[in-house]
Amino acid sequence: MFGIAVGAVFFGKPEIILLVGLGSAIPDLDREYGFLSKEYFTRLQIHRALCHNFLFLGLVYLVNPFLGLGAFLHTLLDALTTARDRGVEWLYPFTRLVNRAAYDYNGDRIELDPKHKIYLLQNELPVLTKETTKDLKPGRQTLPWRRTYGPALSGGLLDQGIFLGSLAIALLLLLSSALGLQKFIDITIRPIDPSFDFPFWIGVLGVGLSFVEGELGRKQLMKKFKPDRIYKALFYLSIGIMIFAVILGAIMNPQLVLATAGKIPYIAAGIALVILVSVVMLKIRSSKPLPMNAAEEPTII
Repeated sequence: MFGIAVGAVFFGKPEIILLVGLGSAIPDLDREYGFLSKEYFTRLQIHRALCHNFLFLGLVYLVNPFLGLGAFLHTLLDALTTARDRGVEWLYPFTRLVNRAAYDYNGDRIELDPKHKIYLLQNELPVLTKETTKDLKPGRQTLPWRRTYGPALSGGLLDQGIFLGSLAIALLLLLSSALGLQKFIDITIRPIDPSFDFPFWIGVLGVGLSFVEGELGRKQLMKKFKPDRIYKALFYLSIGIMIFAVILGAIMNPQLVLATAGKIPYIAAGIALVILVSVVMLKIRSSKPLPMNAAEEPTII
């Protein structure tokens, strides 16, 4: 609803409003769905990392800038949540280049490994994960603190306020436009545009199915749902439908594909530059000798 409200306030065109709203549902595809085992998911804490980062947002932007805007709004709101709800890992996967911390849960110095010369400051503090859901707790190996956290508890008053407030704003703009007081949203009936409408609604179907199977997966974890085959089948079907929607949209809109293709070399060069700079910086830092004096700090990021 926040994405829809932003789309209504700043753009006013129904197709853009829907695209921003649809894009705001995309980042949560990194939940513990069919392509990640529960153990792998728990150990590496993929949720709010794999699809909640700048690199992923850039890839979504290449598909459609309004989808990218919606995905960014979702990630931004998640970044405002506390460690209980995991915040977001904006710089994934680059944050995973450093996999050691210099201090443990309690702030005590960890014995340094000569093979690792670059460390994050600290492992997760006990208070950060004590009250979180079971599927997001660290595994046997403690993990460095890589995420951006905010002051808000998800699922509480703030979530409800954002939802109801965004809904109220969108409805108010729609009512004002319908009554002719002020044209915020273009509500004129337009002819069907197959090149946009068909791929779009197929994509909506795919995202909708992904949320259905996500709820089945949640019930399965709670032991309230047994048939694993239905859950798996819906997962692969939803992913297939979304991929098909993107391919169909590309086939039906070749001019947009050509316009996007012209940007790909620049995007690829930018990604390569980021990776190159990251690797060079890590090499420079890791080439420094490890401190022999316990009072000295290792290289900490």
